[in-house]
Amino acid sequence: MSHPWRGWCLLRPGLLLYGGTVGTNEPHAHHAVQLIVAAEPFTMADAQGERLTTRIAVIPPDTGHTVLSGAHGALLALLDPRSSPGRSLLARCGTGPRASAWSPSAAQTSDLPAHGSSLIEAGPLSLRPEYCGGMRPLMFAEPQIGHARSADAASALRVVEAWSGHGGAGDVLLHPAVEAAIAVIPTLLRGGPVRLRAVADAVHLSPSRLAHLFSAHVGIPLRPYVRWLRLRRAIDRVAAGETLTAAAHSAGFTDGPHFTRAFRRTFGNAPSELAAAIDWLP
Repeated sequence: MSHPWRGWCLLRPGLLLYGGTVGTNEPHAHHAVQLIVAAEPFTMADAQGERLTTRIAVIPPDTGHTVLSGAHGALLALLDPRSSPGRSLLARCGTGPRASAWSPSAAQTSDLPAHGSSLIEAGPLSLRPEYCGGMRPLMFAEPQIGHARSADAASALRVVEAWSGHGGAGDVLLHPAVEAAIAVIPTLLRGGPVRLRAVADAVHLSPSRLAHLFSAHVGIPLRPYVRWLRLRRAIDRVAAGETLTAAAHSAGFTDGPHFTRAFRRTFGNAPSELAAAIDWLP
């Protein structure tokens, strides 16, 4: 069944989280681990045309796929594979390049919610001890309050925490230098590539020391963090009504086509197709 994309989206460095109706998209591959859980079956295909109809799918990074028929009541998450949650999800589900491997077994999901909407209605998860402990990566911090979808996003974040094995983790306390780096990076975005040395110099650390601290405290290395942040800024500007070209330049992309290519790799759709259909959370 063909459904139009319609829902809300939270985009953070290392994480894209979408809730609502999953629609169709073009064949694409992105360097992210993708999780989809839905209240009703949806159908996907791999790069060879093999189809899978399921309510739960985990697609590994750099793997060609497309949604042939979507679903209502769905939760879709993209996790950077270099982040600790992304690595954990891949290790837990062990998926391969063929669609037949994308639906986790009953043993892998016996303690997890069957679909996103049921969890949002049910409230907090009660997780088994083996999936608790450690520090919560920055990408899982609570969303800003006051938005109409803030509560939905908070519940959805807990779903992804459970799937990645980070449920029950405490909030990370950032090192002051990491806080300073996070504050300075947005000021460097418009100038083009953001270099580790430039950020390290700004926070008075060696590049190697900052690289270690950043990965440990944020849950993702600095370079992919910058890439996700650049995409988020451009999407925010498009959602605010700017042209693709203006949004691309604001985020440090070379031009509109450069931003569009990056967006298509992530979503399988053009930004103009989804900008009006999605409520972007701050």
